[in-house]
Amino acid sequence: MEAVWSWWSIPSTQRRVLVAHLPQPPTRAEQRAMSDSLTCRLFADAGQVVASDDIGRTIYGKPQLRDSPLHHSVSNTRSLSLGVVGPDPIGIDVEALDRPLRVASELLKRRMFASAADATACLQHWTLIQAWTAKEAVLKAAGLGLGGGLPNVTIAPDGAAAWLHGSRYSLSLWTQEGFSVAVAEGIRG
Repeated sequence: MEAVWSWWSIPSTQRRVLVAHLPQPPTRAEQRAMSDSLTCRLFADAGQVVASDDIGRTIYGKPQLRDSPLHHSVSNTRSLSLGVVGPDPIGIDVEALDRPLRVASELLKRRMFASAADATACLQHWTLIQAWTAKEAVLKAAGLGLGGGLPNVTIAPDGAAAWLHGSRYSLSLWTQEGFSVAVAEGIRG
């Protein structure tokens, strides 16, 4: 399956994410191959030649390169795959804004937030899908994935930062072409 490749700018930064649009939603095997291809292209753009054989997976399934000074993250939804690379731990998530919820929103809120007050505060600024996208990007940047616990992530009201277990992450959260996109990057110090 042939992808159409493009770059999306990350708002208010000089950075960008690599985007692969497929003509239809891929199979699991096609999605894995697309993620590997996207990873190779990301690193090539950053000046590091990477072959698909160089890509391993963490116990959480996150693609990784051993012995690389760069970090990267990939996210897939429907027929869209996005990736980002950077010098610090980084995570990306993308979700369709019209994605149907498979559980009641009240149950999802209880699973996503540490308290009702946290949910109310966050959802005054962001939709449920945007909050999910931001929280998952932070968990990916931490190397934990969803196993790190969505309620453990707190998003700043302006969406420019988030916290997980006392660590701060820069956060870019925006919508583009019907998708919610979030990029989180660990802040040193």
